[in-house]
Amino acid sequence: MKNEERPEVAEMIKLIIKCMGEKREFYLEEVKGLTRALLMQIARWNERDEKQEKNSIVDDASIALILPALDYIGENYKEILRIEELAEVCHISETHLRRIFQESMRMTPVEYINWVRIRAACKELRKTNISVNEIAMRSGFTTISTFNRNFRRILGVSPQQWRSAPEHYERKLLNFDIKTQEGW
Repeated sequence: MKNEERPEVAEMIKLIIKCMGEKREFYLEEVKGLTRALLMQIARWNERDEKQEKNSIVDDASIALILPALDYIGENYKEILRIEELAEVCHISETHLRRIFQESMRMTPVEYINWVRIRAACKELRKTNISVNEIAMRSGFTTISTFNRNFRRILGVSPQQWRSAPEHYERKLLNFDIKTQEGW
């Protein structure tokens, strides 16, 4: 594929490379969101027939339209986010943002925000001994019950179960109590 055929894809890839190069705080979450949007576009191209090709310009434009919201979520997921803010960042109405977001991402803006927050919480759960309640607050959830409900909905287990799972062996390293002896 050439840049001229899909300029929006070229721009998405440039944005991903730029984010990786700058390495600002939470850049990995931002890159994951952009990569997901890019992969969704590629998957859609594989499923299109000639009739659907006419609508591709609209699909590409839709994803490009919500990219500022994806970036904003990646950078500010710890804060209280309102759909109104996301719409302002994209320079569109809230209703239009919700519709375009659902069509492009196959989830609502709130579902995406919660997904980003849960991913961030998983990193903390895996690498620290911080309490689940503290991790929930650091990830942008205002209550532990909301965190637990979303965690279970997205991952199918509670945060405590996820943290203690054997495949998360990095967590076990934090529990080692290494002592030294004088004279050796």
